[in-house]
Amino acid sequence: MTQTSKKYIGQLRSSRILVIGGTSGIGFAVAEAALEHEAIVTIAGSNAAKLERALSRLSPSSPAAGSGCVQGLQCDLGDTQTVEENVERLLKFAAGDGKIDHIVITAADMTQPPALDNLTVNDIQRHGVIRLVAPLMVAKHLPRYMDKEAQNSLTLTSGAHCVKPDPGWTVISGYCGAVEAMVRGLAVDLKPLRVNVVAPGAVLTEAVRDVLGDAAELAIKMAKDKSTVGQVGTPESVAQAYLYLMKDQYTSGSTLATNGGMLLI
Repeated sequence: MTQTSKKYIGQLRSSRILVIGGTSGIGFAVAEAALEHEAIVTIAGSNAAKLERALSRLSPSSPAAGSGCVQGLQCDLGDTQTVEENVERLLKFAAGDGKIDHIVITAADMTQPPALDNLTVNDIQRHGVIRLVAPLMVAKHLPRYMDKEAQNSLTLTSGAHCVKPDPGWTVISGYCGAVEAMVRGLAVDLKPLRVNVVAPGAVLTEAVRDVLGDAAELAIKMAKDKSTVGQVGTPESVAQAYLYLMKDQYTSGSTLATNGGMLLI
């Protein structure tokens, strides 16, 4: 069987995939996995230095390293005044001279909001721009850069906090729930294009370590104790969920959980 006739492992070959938040963590792992599937990948992030590091790490992993299979664009989606303009610029860049086949959004503000009694309107709105407003702007402009067909997809990211929030995470759990509801609406509005969401549990990424600081090891132990598989999630494991949602042309409007069984304990 030739490489081009492999209908399963070759399903993403030559697809144009945009990963928003692809400079680190889960998004980086999705980009890396897509390159192993011989896709044409664009990553986007708000930090120029992180973008350059990610591109240098991804280039050797491409089956055709140096042939233009991976590119990146710095793009800030956290400002309400510029988010729509930046989304349009990013989509145009990723489409190039063709159309985008799949978009994955993993970008999120990872800083924990203040305690409930200290919350401000700005605290609440800041998290909502990236988690809710930016994906809606992507969905708004997407039909110009992606054919509305069942083989194409838009995949967003929520989290287990939606179902099992930790103390102090009300704002994040609220937005995660909003994203899951929004996905069902988008799946109807953009049909037959497929729209889904991945809901990760405790995943150990660089950003999570930075947020936790000295409490990281204790948090890791607690996450393992809460898991039926006895381990913390890795970006590489969770990336498989996004690949599945790109490939399964019969899944839309769905939430795919990957949380190590943490909701059972």
